[in-house]
Amino acid sequence: MFQAVVNAVPIGVLIMIVVGLVVGVTLFGVWLVRRVVPSTAEGFDAEVSSQMLGVVASLFGLVLAFVVVLAFQAYDDAGASVRQEADGISQIVRDSRAFTPTDQAIVSAASGGYVRAVVEDEWPQLRSGHSSPRASTAMDDLYLALQRVQPATAAASVFYQDAVGRLDDILSARRARLADADGGLSAPIVGLVIVGSVVILGYAILVGSRSAAFHMVGASMIALVLSFSVVILLAYDFPYSGSLAIDPAPFQSGVLAQYF
Repeated sequence: MFQAVVNAVPIGVLIMIVVGLVVGVTLFGVWLVRRVVPSTAEGFDAEVSSQMLGVVASLFGLVLAFVVVLAFQAYDDAGASVRQEADGISQIVRDSRAFTPTDQAIVSAASGGYVRAVVEDEWPQLRSGHSSPRASTAMDDLYLALQRVQPATAAASVFYQDAVGRLDDILSARRARLADADGGLSAPIVGLVIVGSVVILGYAILVGSRSAAFHMVGASMIALVLSFSVVILLAYDFPYSGSLAIDPAPFQSGVLAQYF
């Protein structure tokens, strides 16, 4: 569900919608509480409650910051996996230049088939967290192409060994890419962030103040920070979806550009 929303709405619009909605609901909650519970408007137990709110908010802030850092690190690692995969294909293409013309043509064609399948077919499907059967078949074809190579010289043997090693790296990077496409945060972590945010906002609404303006401003600022953080967290949790999606540029540059 979250992935579909990230794909459907630009990140800037999503931030404005979520932040505006959460802040609006928070302000309405403050107004309603002050009318229904008169003691809130009188600042009943505000000194004790505000200190408790500070402790709870500080603890949850640490947890939220830690989760956001993890999500950003996972996003950065996803980009590194893409570059590693593309670099591996590029190196195989370069290594194939040491093979016989026939073997080089076969390996080059298989490499081109794989990068085109990734860019043209698999990348759009990554937005929904799915892989591409065409790309999987192209990977098998690349394996077969290298298995059929018969190095004719000692130099060709050295480059062939390097190409085979690169193929293992490519497969590992692809597996990591496919695993990242469906989101890196587990359901309990997402639930913790959502429940924690609701608890903090509820507490901010219930902690009264003699000044209605101060009460509303304080609660709305907490709502703004929490909602903005949650949207950014969800956007980074799906590295191949939405406006912040990692693009397939590494597969279309350098020696691989000849296949497009």
